[in-house]
Amino acid sequence: MKELALHILDIAENSIAAGAGRIGIDLSLDGKTGRFQLVVTDDGRGMDRETVRRTADPFFTSRTTRRVGMGIPLLRQHAEMTGGMLEIRSEERRGTMLKATFNAGHPDIQPLGDVEGCWWLLASGNPSVDVVLRCRTDRGIFELGSFRVKEELELGELSGSELGDQLKRLIRNNLDDIGLSVLG
Repeated sequence: MKELALHILDIAENSIAAGAGRIGIDLSLDGKTGRFQLVVTDDGRGMDRETVRRTADPFFTSRTTRRVGMGIPLLRQHAEMTGGMLEIRSEERRGTMLKATFNAGHPDIQPLGDVEGCWWLLASGNPSVDVVLRCRTDRGIFELGSFRVKEELELGELSGSELGDQLKRLIRNNLDDIGLSVLG
């Protein structure tokens, strides 16, 4: 995976497969420490300790559509290449939290990528899941949740290329405003 947004998409798809009704995507950049954190939380089925332990194995997956699960091992590798780390906490029937920490100034950090497209794809393709994007830097905070957007716009679901383009622009402009787009 060539950008962090693709890792987010992969992790969120795992959350959806685990029956999540809410997925939180938290991105934060600390200008003082130079640390970037990507945290994905869900309220899905969760995992037992053995399953959490096995997520580090690229030849383990709970999916029946393929035999390997490269997403989490690759994200761990990318975080560690920058001097960061990956942590997973999960509780059965309560959900999962995955946190990847990166040294934002390291030359090997992957670009952030198309976070806005990732959010739109998840939010428009999964109308029964509240997809909440929270972004924070020293310059400000931005938050956008799919259920709140539907409520504010009085929509049953998020669809249509014009609405998608507007919401993606809104996200990108806010990422620029708070300085999170420095990661690419």
